[in-house]
Amino acid sequence: VCYSRLSESMANPLPEYVTAELTGHHGPARAVRFNTTGSYCLTCGSDKTVKLWNPHRGLLIKTYMGHGREVLDAAAVRDNSRLVSCGADKLVIMTDVATGNIIRKYRGHLERVNCVKFNDEATLIISGLSDWMANLLVLQ
Repeated sequence: VCYSRLSESMANPLPEYVTAELTGHHGPARAVRFNTTGSYCLTCGSDKTVKLWNPHRGLLIKTYMGHGREVLDAAAVRDNSRLVSCGADKLVIMTDVATGNIIRKYRGHLERVNCVKFNDEATLIISGLSDWMANLLVLQ
């Protein structure tokens, strides 16, 4: 995974150069997601992990585990306190960002879970499945 500085010019919004390489997954990275401020990012890997990075420094901050197969997507809540991830193991996992502890595993998906997202208030999680369906999970 590479992080590139974008051109300051609106006429040329393409990356100008690579500022850091985020290396750490053992195998392909499946998704990269910035937090709301752009100061951190999450990467999801075929190595069953989610990694938290400071992409501006190329610094790996933490590795999150818990999936039994490749992780396909992840998202953080607005205050960066929790993250949710999903994968080929048919799980959606909510994790405490600071401690790395799993808060909850959502089971019951019949297919691999391809994508996941919190709503703005972090009261709902929506997950997209391989069988053309989306599931809505209500947080309590």
